[in-house]
Amino acid sequence: MKKALTLLTLLLAFATQAQLNELRSPALEELPDSLHKRDLIELSEIFNTDKQPSFHNFIELYNRHLTPLQDSAHRLLEIGIFNGASHKMWKCYFDSAEVYGIDIKQKPWVEKLGIHTYLADQANREHLQTFIDSSGGMFDVIIDDGGHYMDHQQVSLGFLFQHLNEGGLYIIEDVHTSIPAYYKGFGQDSTLSNTTLKVFVDYLMDESIESVYMTEAEMTYLETWIEYIEIYKRKNSMHSTAVVIRKKKKR
Repeated sequence: MKKALTLLTLLLAFATQAQLNELRSPALEELPDSLHKRDLIELSEIFNTDKQPSFHNFIELYNRHLTPLQDSAHRLLEIGIFNGASHKMWKCYFDSAEVYGIDIKQKPWVEKLGIHTYLADQANREHLQTFIDSSGGMFDVIIDDGGHYMDHQQVSLGFLFQHLNEGGLYIIEDVHTSIPAYYKGFGQDSTLSNTTLKVFVDYLMDESIESVYMTEAEMTYLETWIEYIEIYKRKNSMHSTAVVIRKKKKR
């Protein structure tokens, strides 16, 4: 894995802080060709995503799993757009891929950069179906960096995993919101039996999926098609936790 560049190195590379600010601004009109296929960790710092090493450092996870897909991934979806930083990063890194985003708010400044944006509530299956009908589905990578509530994460997984290509990756960020000792108010019940983290810890024990937010058909589909899961936990001030799920290929 390439060593992440320091902010000072980045400033030297781009000459001025003003140039970095321009790349991070909603006023950005186009993504410079010079950023295409740059190192993924470097791009996370250039666009100041919370995935970068100085925040959650989920980029370490992405670098390991997505670098082999840089030339083969054609369609990527990230739930939750916020300021568009991550979507800009994906658009630069996956040079030939179509990048999609859904959010509960319109993000027109992201759309003009060639990123497809849709208005949708990730916990609403009707909204998700409308998105799939419009976008065509069939994604190679799906990332959930949306609302982080228990129902948000689990409804999206149950519904969208069916629209992930065989061999594709589904990644859920911020699963630490399952832990009320660190994060309160994300819909955890008093026994924590409904948490997203519990879904995957239980799967490690008996390879079954149990979720109060999924349909029986969705749970069965996941059990049938999961090739592996990986729970990623960093010991940092944010207790950063994510889950990677790989979909099987037909033999």
